[in-house]
Amino acid sequence: MTPGASGTAPGRGIALMCAGVFSMLGLDISAKWLLAEYGLAQLVLLRCAFSLLLILLYACIRLGPGTLQTARPQWHALRSVVMTGSMFAFFYALPRMPLADVLILAFTAPLIVTALSWPVLGEAVGPWRWGAVLTGFAGVLIVLQPGAGLVNPAALVALAGAFLYALLSLSARRLSGTESTAALSLYLFPAPMLISVPFALGSWIPPSPVDWLLFATCGLFGGLAFVLITGAFRHAPAALLVPFEYTGLVWAAGAGYLIWGEVPLATTWLGGAIIVASGLFILYRETRTHRAQPQADFPLQESVVPRVGRPDEGRRDDGAMG
Repeated sequence: MTPGASGTAPGRGIALMCAGVFSMLGLDISAKWLLAEYGLAQLVLLRCAFSLLLILLYACIRLGPGTLQTARPQWHALRSVVMTGSMFAFFYALPRMPLADVLILAFTAPLIVTALSWPVLGEAVGPWRWGAVLTGFAGVLIVLQPGAGLVNPAALVALAGAFLYALLSLSARRLSGTESTAALSLYLFPAPMLISVPFALGSWIPPSPVDWLLFATCGLFGGLAFVLITGAFRHAPAALLVPFEYTGLVWAAGAGYLIWGEVPLATTWLGGAIIVASGLFILYRETRTHRAQPQADFPLQESVVPRVGRPDEGRRDDGAMG
């Protein structure tokens, strides 16, 4: 079995992955909609609050409070600060770019993880994967069209967000031997909440009842995606699941067209196809060398999946998505 799966129910794993991707799309759509009226800090604050609540309840009720114990509080504090930058960057880009474009740039995170694996973690990266990284970034240049003078500053911010998310994924690899999945996800939220509070209160717009529901939807979709995607990797191997993750690009393009009338450029589709193909090839090579790390492969989602052989996997996470 490919590393990353601890069950043998691929149909259930695919269903959970698709539901998780739909949840992430729900998060992006509701966030983009709310940002047309509300400030960035207010969205970050309320999105984090509702996501934190759902993950906390899930961890305590389904997994047990012991899953939230940590031996590395300093690392969690650092990861939370990095998460602040990543979240603000992506949410800044959402109202300023087509939804599909933001998602395409988010899909560069696995490429960045691969590029940083050697200097940060000391993991060997062979010529095939380096070639995939370079090819993927060629796709990024096609999307950005720098020679045409059309580079959207928001696109550069989204790329910065992908870089910060890649750092989160790399730190998750480093900590997965001692920290539970729930802890690695839950402790991402305190810093974004605390940092956003003064800015949110300074420009607070009282939400209508309908908008309160949208804020709750935004946060709950983010938390639900964590639960669903974590469950997916427990029932099927990463090599089977990750291609379904990339279908989110098609759904995002459809949602962007139906809701906001966004039509991705031909260069966007071409560059996106190259980025996705590069990411899938990297997953294939990592699977062949038994180093597949599915937690690094879900951009815009702070869920992480336990590594095979984690010493605390059975003790802390038994029963997840049972």
